[in-house]
Amino acid sequence: MASTNKPFSKLLLLSACVLAGANLTACGPAVLGGTALGAAGMGAFDRDETVLLEKNYAAADYLIQQADAFMNRRYDLIIVEPLTDTTQPLASPDINRRIPEQIGVRLSQLGYRMDLSKVAGSVETNYLKPTITKGETPDFILSGNSTRRGGEMDVSLRIVDIKEQRVVAAFDYIIEINSRDLRESAKPKPKIMRLEN
Repeated sequence: MASTNKPFSKLLLLSACVLAGANLTACGPAVLGGTALGAAGMGAFDRDETVLLEKNYAAADYLIQQADAFMNRRYDLIIVEPLTDTTQPLASPDINRRIPEQIGVRLSQLGYRMDLSKVAGSVETNYLKPTITKGETPDFILSGNSTRRGGEMDVSLRIVDIKEQRVVAAFDYIIEINSRDLRESAKPKPKIMRLEN
């Protein structure tokens, strides 16, 4: 093989690295912008929505740490119920379906069989829908309640073993409702009822 000029090849390699580094530095925000972290940092996602999702995922992780000893991930079915508003039980704010939906999605990501049919906000809810055989009944229920206090909401969650009639996991936490979207989502929706004489 022909001899190469080593100082020249080292200089060429060094200059290529410097140019590549300068190029990446200049494009840093654009590269980060393609990730959720970069998009959140640039203001593409509502901060309160991101915090809500983080808290709900953390709640799911905490709940399942308690309940895992009582469950069989592969066979047990968990049905998710909307939260009950403690001050207006007949009212049904959107957030009372969104919170358990996000928790159910997280549990689905962890490999649990979840039935989110009562809380799924849209057909596009991103979770692994389990195959439910005809006549199959759920083994566990994820439910809870919420109480709105000004700019905050107290959330109490429970996972109940239906057959044994016992609580296998419980977690309570507070959500701040600062953004306009979350405040609207937390407003009770009145139900129109017809009374017959």
